[in-house]
Amino acid sequence: MYKIMFVDDDPLILRRLHQILDWQSMDFAVLPDACDGISALALLKSAVPDIIICDINMPNMDGLELAAILKEHYPDVQCILLTVNDSFGCAQQALNIGVTHYLLKPIEPESLRELIRKILSRLDSSREKENYISSLYSKALLNERMIRDKFLNWLVSGRQTLDEQQLKEKFEFYQIPLHGEEFQIIAVHIESLDFPVSMEKNMDDLLQTAIKSIEDTLSDYPNCVVFTDSFYQCNILMGYEKNSGSPGPGTPLICRLLRDNLLFDLNLSAAVFYSCRYKGLSNIYRCYYETKFLSRYNQSVLDKGIISFAEYMKNAFDMEMDLDSIRSATFRLLRSDDLRGLDAHVQDTLEPPFARHSFDTFNMLRIDFVMTGLMFLRENKLALQDIFDRHYTPLSEVMELNEPEGCAAFLEHYFHRILEHIRGSKVSPSRRITEKCMELIKQNLSSPELSVKWLSSQLYMNENYLSRMFRREMNLPLVKFMMQKKMEAAKKYLDDGYTNLQEVARLTGFADPLYFSKCFKKEYGVAPSKYIRV
Repeated sequence: MYKIMFVDDDPLILRRLHQILDWQSMDFAVLPDACDGISALALLKSAVPDIIICDINMPNMDGLELAAILKEHYPDVQCILLTVNDSFGCAQQALNIGVTHYLLKPIEPESLRELIRKILSRLDSSREKENYISSLYSKALLNERMIRDKFLNWLVSGRQTLDEQQLKEKFEFYQIPLHGEEFQIIAVHIESLDFPVSMEKNMDDLLQTAIKSIEDTLSDYPNCVVFTDSFYQCNILMGYEKNSGSPGPGTPLICRLLRDNLLFDLNLSAAVFYSCRYKGLSNIYRCYYETKFLSRYNQSVLDKGIISFAEYMKNAFDMEMDLDSIRSATFRLLRSDDLRGLDAHVQDTLEPPFARHSFDTFNMLRIDFVMTGLMFLRENKLALQDIFDRHYTPLSEVMELNEPEGCAAFLEHYFHRILEHIRGSKVSPSRRITEKCMELIKQNLSSPELSVKWLSSQLYMNENYLSRMFRREMNLPLVKFMMQKKMEAAKKYLDDGYTNLQEVARLTGFADPLYFSKCFKKEYGVAPSKYIRV
């Protein structure tokens, strides 16, 4: 018996597809329906159909995107696309991804029946079909790491604009068992190989061997995931729950174990870098860029073996340099769309360290300029592929340029393209900053550090200027807005059945439960203890 699945966000169309032909008499088992591409891919984990009939226009993931994924990972699944649009453009898009089965709405029963017969005539015998399903399953297992690595590389590239909840859903979809409030990346850079390798073995084989050793070493640390990148570097993404302890002793110990096991088990010499911890999945790309910065240094630096970005930054600059001030100035010029000032700022920043042969400082600055551009894109809810080619990697390109003039020219073009795209937006810069501010407040309500000072440091802005801008946009003081959001969250916790006031205070960022009670009573006119009883 063959299997068929229907994918459409319109319940009436789904009902029509169930009734249009007698599927049982045609020896078909009808699998559960899906309302979009994402839910269809989730259902494919349980049962792989022989045929999918799918609408092109759907929310979340449309039919063309689903068909492209099916073509790559489930190449033997036959996909029939449905559309009300018979334009050449739609047909061309379908053909470009290898889909040749295409029907117009409203669906004619005989047209569908004839198409199904043609597809069935191409399917193999039942025995070959079983072998095909078995091979598909094996291939899915083999490709699981590749699919996961592709997602994680997309995540750390700074190309995505998803919020925290959307990213959590992506992690669940790709079955990545990582959770926590803070995240960190440990990068393993294999320096030299003294490993008996036959001529047929390639770098991928070596990486797989190294990954196996790394995963064995991390068997006692379940809250992590290993992936490789285009630089042939092994990366470990670590998750930390709140109050999981200081990052000091734990991470160096893990790094030492990784390095020692690679050396003693495989005779692979490696340097291990680790980033600072950042809160939220949306900041993982910052961890990655820190390890990329460390991996670009000379042999004397790599010989240290285990390198922390935070520790390195304390001693890295061999000339006086205030990185926060430079980044704040870059943000200010980007937000004010001052191209001339931005060009001068980039040149004036890069030339002095190069002239003084301070190459570590020069390297740090050019990477940080790229990072600042990515952070500015996220502030504007944009990703790299919204502006540049989908394969564009600014970090790789800027690291190929070893003269300040070339780097400055590249960064000027990089920033110009970003600003040119944003200039066409109807949203004012102050509104975008206000929205980013509200997003940070929402994500960090439980943090005792949440304050105007903390927000201004995250946004690289003056505290007073941020407060004035927020009040102008929202007609409400920033401090009052934060308190309102804390109280709304506290009220929801109490409405949901929380009775431990100390826990509710902690969840809303109050270190003192008495002060929390005072604020709650001021906001709602009743103490939280009485509110619970009511």
